[in-house]
Amino acid sequence: MSAISKDEVALYDRQIRLWGMEAQTRLRSSSVCIMGITALSLETSKNLVLSGIGTLTLIDSHKITAQDLQVQYYFDQSHIGRPRDHVLAEQLQLLNPLVTIRVGKSDQELSGFDVVVHVDSYTKAQRVASACRSAQVNFVAAGALGLFGFVFVDCGDRHEYVETTSAESSTTCVAEYVSLFDSLAACVQESSTVRLRRKYPPLVFVFQALMAGMVDTEDELEKLVKASLHNRSIPSDIVDHDIISRVAQSLGTEFVPCAAVVGGTLAQEVLKIITRKDMPINNWYTYDALKGDAITCTLKP
Repeated sequence: MSAISKDEVALYDRQIRLWGMEAQTRLRSSSVCIMGITALSLETSKNLVLSGIGTLTLIDSHKITAQDLQVQYYFDQSHIGRPRDHVLAEQLQLLNPLVTIRVGKSDQELSGFDVVVHVDSYTKAQRVASACRSAQVNFVAAGALGLFGFVFVDCGDRHEYVETTSAESSTTCVAEYVSLFDSLAACVQESSTVRLRRKYPPLVFVFQALMAGMVDTEDELEKLVKASLHNRSIPSDIVDHDIISRVAQSLGTEFVPCAAVVGGTLAQEVLKIITRKDMPINNWYTYDALKGDAITCTLKP
């Protein structure tokens, strides 16, 4: 890794003071891929570019529509009809010329990235996650539906990170992660539904179910959730009808304040993975803007 220049030290001075020169050098040499341009990934990509990562690759060739202008604050009328990834790359480059920003392809080779972030179709997440596992690339999936959002992290079988124990000392730790496929199949056992809800936010099971198939209605979502729980012998009453109804009403929508919260959390976890400062989420995070709840949990076989 080459030394950081004086210009970079001046630009990133505040965060270098926070996490040190070694962590900033890791960022400078990192390569991140974001698949899918949404209000959530816009927030994440903006934060990553400002932090000083080395290279950011964006993948989303969908054309910008008038509807996108309501939730994508870097898009305007002149961008309608152009690919989302091209326009966002241009806008982000203005924020930090020191970061290399590229546009990738849907069949992009993933082995050259340090982290792949997937915020595209939920049902495609398992395929991308499997490819990342095979290539030994850190994988993060995330999404935001209206007032709800989630983040899933897989850093492979062995992820080393440094945990600060005091102002003058730190400890190197190791965390083990499981694949998205294994997490979606994980069973949980507790003596009662009350104890289950204390340990696992019901919302996590809704997002897990959405990765199994596309739905358009509340009834379809309820059937999908119940089938997912039944297949893992998890009591169906852990997810009540009210949660399913509220998520169903949010299908296909984006709420910028919620996306900003989840997108900020997502960027924070990507930075942890790259800098190896503190342990990234292991392995699920859900956000409920109605309750103001941000909860993490671990779902492993």
